[in-house]
Amino acid sequence: MRARPDGPAAGPVRTRRRGGRALPAALLLHTPHSYERTAYLLALAAIDRDGLEHLYAESLWDCEETTRLLGIASAPTGPETLGRIAVLRDDPMETPEVRAAARTRLAAPTGSG
Repeated sequence: MRARPDGPAAGPVRTRRRGGRALPAALLLHTPHSYERTAYLLALAAIDRDGLEHLYAESLWDCEETTRLLGIASAPTGPETLGRIAVLRDDPMETPEVRAAARTRLAAPTGSG
């Protein structure tokens, strides 16, 4: 998933690129609007991808499909995250897009996508 942050998340990315402060990761976890989490995660990644592994892993449990898809694509390879991705792949209540992305990620060598 290679999307650009938009909405409220776009401003901090522009600010950071001009030398301002980074967008705090806590904003992603505590935003009152679930639909914004994907944009905030994309904004954090646009600023600096280092140290986002735990946020990508946390995204696998998100209520928003787009955030789960980003987590599937970007979560680090490890037993816990691959187990969660397998649950998403096998969940009949999950969206077809999420199940397909999980299948693809798990089919890749070492599940690394």
